[in-house]
Amino acid sequence: MTDAAAPTPTPARSVGPSRVRRLLRPNPLLLLVLPFVLLYLPRFLNNTTLLQQIAVATIFVMFAASWDILSGYTGQVNFGHAAFIGTGAYTVALLSKYQPEVGNELALLAGVGVAAALGLVIGIPCLRLKGPYLALATLSVAGALVQLTFIFKTQTGGEDGIAGVKSVLDGAVTSAVGEGLSKLVLGPLTYAGLDGVDQYIYVSYFVTLVVMVIMVGGLMLLGYGKRGLVLRSIQQDELAAEAAGVPLTRYKLGAFVLSAACAGLAGGLYAQVREIASLDLLAVDLSLLIIIIAAFGGAGSIIGPAIGAYVVILLQGYYLERAAPVFAEHPELKLGAFSLLLIIVLIVQPRGIVPPLLKRLSARGSSTRAAGAALESR
Repeated sequence: MTDAAAPTPTPARSVGPSRVRRLLRPNPLLLLVLPFVLLYLPRFLNNTTLLQQIAVATIFVMFAASWDILSGYTGQVNFGHAAFIGTGAYTVALLSKYQPEVGNELALLAGVGVAAALGLVIGIPCLRLKGPYLALATLSVAGALVQLTFIFKTQTGGEDGIAGVKSVLDGAVTSAVGEGLSKLVLGPLTYAGLDGVDQYIYVSYFVTLVVMVIMVGGLMLLGYGKRGLVLRSIQQDELAAEAAGVPLTRYKLGAFVLSAACAGLAGGLYAQVREIASLDLLAVDLSLLIIIIAAFGGAGSIIGPAIGAYVVILLQGYYLERAAPVFAEHPELKLGAFSLLLIIVLIVQPRGIVPPLLKRLSARGSSTRAAGAALESR
């Protein structure tokens, strides 16, 4: 009599890198719907003031996403991110003032290059710094750049900044992209019937949207790929990552330079859209606001800070100033109000507001697919 065959043990559920990436990846439907909604929003939104605020919020999306790829992924918390933003903005503004023959697109590339070089110079000595030491080091860089603008105030304008920066309408590519999308969405006749100010607002809106989608899309491809997992491993445990063969210096420095380059691009675009580069783009308040945005949306997810930027900036720039005149008279109170809001959010949702929402959407999608598969098998 033969013995009954022993039951084959059920293999453990895989938790390898591919499964981790699936768990971290946001809902793809949201990633497709959000840009589409933003693209056709001007067709249904008859409010150019609000549209201008959305364009500014779109640039803040790039500010927050560029901060997140460094601080949210590797854990190198940067309290001086405004240094890179201001560097890009002032590079574009100085070229516009002293080398007006340089095209807008080349000026933006110059801003990216100078900001990336600054990120490399700062990143090398900051490689071994952590926690408050890294925060103070990055914060001091932004403060030093503010002092430089006063030392060279003849060139930088000092407190007044550099006004008269060439706008996005002066760019061969940016103007064509903005006008083309405006005519596509609004219709050629409608666009032709707008006055000059409204046309500028629409072109600025579409240019910022296109640049944001390219930048955020690229950062998400990086963040949710293999290199993104490596960056997360550095944040979780540097020693374990190094023992596993991760070249810490290369990845940490690369994240620093990439973050600086993206911030420089966003800062330069901000200067072209607002036609000014001022000390506000180097201020500590801007760095703190970016951190608040990232933490509010959910740091370490790219899409979280992006959505957080729209919520915070639109509340700050449009609704709060109209709902409470005190915020318009005392802008510094807005940062305090959002700091209080952040504390409340982090108490309720320590990971920010976006990751839990994405998790629920993914869970609903999985349950729907499972129910559909069960019905098909009957």
